[in-house]
Amino acid sequence: MSLKRQIALDTETTGKSDDGTPGDHRIIEIGCVEIINRKVTGNNLQIYLNPQRAIDEEAFAVHGISNEMLQDKPFFADIAGQFIKYVEGAELLIHNAKFDTGFLDKEFSLIGFNKKINELCTVVDTYTLARKINPNNQASLDNLCNIYDIDNSRRTMHGALLDAQILAEVYLAMTGGQSSFNFEAQEQVSGSKWVRPQNIKLPLMEVEEDRAALHLQNMLELALANKSTDAEGNEIALSFWSNELNMPYLSKGEDEGKKDYQKRLKEQREQKLLSLITHEQKLLLDEYLKQDLAAYLEWVHKVKNG
Repeated sequence: MSLKRQIALDTETTGKSDDGTPGDHRIIEIGCVEIINRKVTGNNLQIYLNPQRAIDEEAFAVHGISNEMLQDKPFFADIAGQFIKYVEGAELLIHNAKFDTGFLDKEFSLIGFNKKINELCTVVDTYTLARKINPNNQASLDNLCNIYDIDNSRRTMHGALLDAQILAEVYLAMTGGQSSFNFEAQEQVSGSKWVRPQNIKLPLMEVEEDRAALHLQNMLELALANKSTDAEGNEIALSFWSNELNMPYLSKGEDEGKKDYQKRLKEQREQKLLSLITHEQKLLLDEYLKQDLAAYLEWVHKVKNG
């Protein structure tokens, strides 16, 4: 009996171009979770990479991986052989596969490797699969966790290995015990309540105190720009992440300068943040931001001065 080897794969990157393609962006983390005959084996692969360029602020807000964290990490060329050996011949499960395969193919081309990832592996886009199985629901990973009753509370920030672990569990739930992609059969079982397979338990991953505080700060920043109204008709800055992060909406005064208005918003965010985190977390956050800024300025200096 032949063993079916699948790998749930995800990447984190320095950002992306406006059209969603890599552009001049690079991979900074690869996360892989091995599944053999529908069982998670624990033979995972996680690699952090030095992208040789700065991380966009928008991307940093999503995954929290800083430039400083990657300074001593290997280049893709250094780990390409290890990665290719790990994935070759497997069936890759990737959510929105076009994005990740585009970045992997670019990394291959940069080191002179003349094959694409779909020449090494079979690639299955689990986003497309989810749209087929659940045509009336959004196919985001978070929404699929809600549909299949999968705990994603640890996913406060994106991470390639964490997302690959969640994707592996979503895939096993979504395919309902089927060992092959038979859409007709899957549509028949998709309406039934899923029962979690035995012996499949993903580990909870702790979030560092400074990263947790940074995530709260970013979520408050997003809420400030989202004007809504509460049940009493009061204008609020609404958070889609948690009602705990809602704040009174501050409107710009007629004669108020832009800088003064932004200062008020920042003070409101800081006051709210301090009500949600401990003094120790605030100190750790300040140190984290200080080090990240220093690393960024050092990178800028290197670029300008060769």
